[in-house]
Parts: sequence; C-alpha cells; structure tokens
Amino acid sequence: MKSRRFIKVALAALLLALPLVLSGCYVAPSDLPANNNTGNTLNFPTYQPEITAAPTAAPETTAVVQQNTPVVIDQINTPVALPTSNTSTWTIATPAPISTSGTNINPGITVTTVTPLPYTPAPSPTPQGSLKLGSSGADVRNVQSKLKSLGFYKGSVDGDFGAATEAAVKAFQKQYKLTVDGKVGAATLKALATARATARPAVTPTPKRTPTRRPTATPAFDHHTYLQQGSSGTAVRQLQQRLISLGYLTGTANGKFDVSTQAAVLAFQRRNGQVADGVAGPDTLKVLYSSSARRTSTSAGIIGDSLRPGANGSAVRTLQTKLKALGYYRGTVDGDYGTATTEAVRAFQRANGLTADGIAGGTTFAKLYSSSAKTYLQSLATATPKPTPTRRPTATPHRTATPLPPDVYQRVTTAPDGDYATLRRGYTGTPVTRMQEELKKLGFYNGNVDGIYGEGTEDAVRAYQRANGLNADGVAGPATLRSIFEGNFPSGS
Repeated sequence: MKSRRFIKVALAALLLALPLVLSGCYVAPSDLPANNNTGNTLNFPTYQPEITAAPTAAPETTAVVQQNTPVVIDQINTPVALPTSNTSTWTIATPAPISTSGTNINPGITVTTVTPLPYTPAPSPTPQGSLKLGSSGADVRNVQSKLKSLGFYKGSVDGDFGAATEAAVKAFQKQYKLTVDGKVGAATLKALATARATARPAVTPTPKRTPTRRPTATPAFDHHTYLQQGSSGTAVRQLQQRLISLGYLTGTANGKFDVSTQAAVLAFQRRNGQVADGVAGPDTLKVLYSSSARRTSTSAGIIGDSLRPGANGSAVRTLQTKLKALGYYRGTVDGDYGTATTEAVRAFQRANGLTADGIAGGTTFAKLYSSSAKTYLQSLATATPKPTPTRRPTATPHRTATPLPPDVYQRVTTAPDGDYATLRRGYTGTPVTRMQEELKKLGFYNGNVDGIYGEGTEDAVRAYQRANGLNADGVAGPATLRSIFEGNFPSGS
C-alpha cells in the first residue's frame, strides 16, 4: 500500500518537473550585427531577399520591410532576423495575422503587416422541391415570381422565403386543392408550373347592390276584368300575392277573394289615390302592378283559416292591431293569441251581434274590417242594461254563523234596495274598488286597486266565476258579488 502511494507521488513530481526541464532547453539567440559573415568565429548562411516557408494549410501573411523604421514582430514566440536592405518582402507561414506590438528587434526597420480577408463559406444551395420557411436563393425567387404573376404574392421577389411567401404558398395550395402546409414540394412545383396567369386567389365577394324593386309581372287582364268579393282563381291569387308583397295583406294567397282581400284592396285604393270601392278593376290593377305602387307597414286583412286561442304569428299581430284600434284590445301586440286576445275578440263579437266564441273566423273578420264595425266606446253607449234580477232571499252565509253587518250592502253598492248592483267592464267608483280588494285577498286579482273595471279586473272576475261554478262572463252581478263578499251561493247572473 505504501509503495503504491510512493509511486503516485513520484509520478506527480515528475509531471511537475517536466515543464521546468523542457523550458531550460530554450537558448536565446545572440544579438549579432546585420552582416554576420564579417567575423571568422561564426559562419551563418547569407539571407536571401525572399524566403518562402514550407507549405502549410494555414493562410499566408506578407510582411513588407522598409529601411530607417523600427522593426516590431511578435509571432509564435520565435525571433526573426531581418536583412538590412532597403525593402524586402517576406512570406511567413503563420496560423494568425502578425501583430505590430512587441519588441524592437532592429532599429531602422519596420514590419508592416497585411491581414488577409476573412474566409466566408458560400451557402449551400437549397435543393429543388423542398423549399420552406427560411429557405433562400434563386429557386425561391422563381417561386415568388410565379406566385406574383398569379396574384398570390404581393411582396418583393428577393429570394427570401419569409412569412409573406409562406402565406402566398398556402393560398395557392388551398386554391388548387393541395396539402396546405406552406412548403413547396414536388406537387406544389408541378401545380405552379402548369398554373395559368389568369388564376387568382379566392377572395370574399363584394356585396352586390340591392336592385331596385321591380314590379310583379302583370297578369293578363283587360278592361273587362273586375275582381271582387266572391271571385276566385289564378288572377285572385296573383292579386293577393301582390297585396302581400306591398304589406296590405297577411297570410298565404289562396285564390279566394274574401272579406280580408277586400279590406286590403280598399286600403290600397285609399293610399294610392284610387276610388275606394273594394273592387280590383282595370284602373286599380294597373296601379297595383306598377313600380310606383305605394307600400304600407300596416296590414289591413288576414288570409287563411280561423284564428283561435294558441295561434301565433304575423296574422295574430294584425288581428291584435285592428282590435286595439277599435278599443277592444289593450295588451301588447306580440302575435300571441292568448287570454287577453281571446277576450278582446269575444267583446268585439258581443258588441257587433256575433257569436261570442272568441274565435276569429270569416264572419268575425268580415265585420272587423267592415265600415259598420262598432268600436268599444260605441258598444258601451248603445249597450242595453240588463234587468236587475229579482232579489232572492239571502241564504245563510257559509263562512260564519254570526249575522252580517246590517250595512254590508250599502258598503258595496248604492242600489236603493240595498242589494248588490251589477258591475261590468267600464264602470268606476267605490264598489269596484272594494270588489278589487276582496278579489286580491282571495288571490284572483293582482292588479292595482284603482276602482276601474278594466281588462285585468274582468279577467279576475271571470277566473273567480269559473272557480266557483258561476257563469264565467266577467260581469260581477249580484250572485257573483254575494259570493265574493259572503261565500258560496247558488249560481246566477
């Protein structure tokens, strides 16, 4: 074990001493006169004006020596003896340029170094058929030039395959249904070679200007043509289609000149300066199918089957608009045939002597769009009050066994005999207010307690009547009021 450690220490000491021994072998040259052949003691060879070192793979450096200037050389740690002639050229093989800093070897002579140009390797050419982002050269310029002639590339033809070139290649590949990878491979090169200069990238089309509305093709008619209620056929269907396109009619043309079609013809005639008789004669038809026919935003009639609760759409909106104009409908024109619309139709039917079923059929439409249709206010003025039924004996209340206050009737109604009065839509005052309060307590009324017997109050009364087995007509007669204030009683008006 100790012998091994001794061997290791000896080897380490030998390695440390070896550089010192080798450095001691260096012998510095003596400073000799320029002409070293003048003495007889030492015999050196005579220097030639030009000495070329042994060939080497390293680049050469040429030194130009001039007289009367100091000589400075610091190169590979080896002194160089120079001649004393006026000018000499030396070729020195060295792996690096000569530096002008160092020791003054011989006064009167200066060495001027010339450093060779750095060597730049030529870029390797990009192989054809594999051009991509980052490639450069003549092949890229050719591709750019072709893409530019086809309209896909807008940049400079500089041989640099950048982002713009890649985008142009992708656009071209997409146009020609190639793999869209932005690389110019064999398939893309082939497509570029065969593509014609008329090719252009797909672009978003410019929106076309909306053409001026043209008149509907005028159907065949003469001075004997008169379309009126009861007419039917192709001419009526074309008439209805034209009225629908101008906004006077709603629905689908069915070729039957009904009351709705007549109402639409009347509205068109009034707006376009024609004789408003509801008959589509030659003069009306000529203006109707002309380009100068005036439009309207409010439909005057509805084509189609009967409208009933649950329906919706533009036809219902037209119906609601008409009922609202006459004062029967106070809701929102939303196209939904709901409870409010049904009650408005029923009220219109009652006021105009029709069957109050809440369904808007042909008869209802005919009356609705006629000039004889009564408005809601007209119906109130002409309504015949119902006779007050004979007062029945008051039954024992079901809610309480104690007698009612003697002024219960006076607090509710102003009837002279103290019985309940009949309240209906359009009435106002304290009796309506107290009825609304009671209906609100019972959960049937959610509106404002304002003493006005309006649509909401009527709906609440009707809902209460249905829930308690009464005649659901929305009119608060004595039986209904007695039930509201005292409890359940036999049904009555």
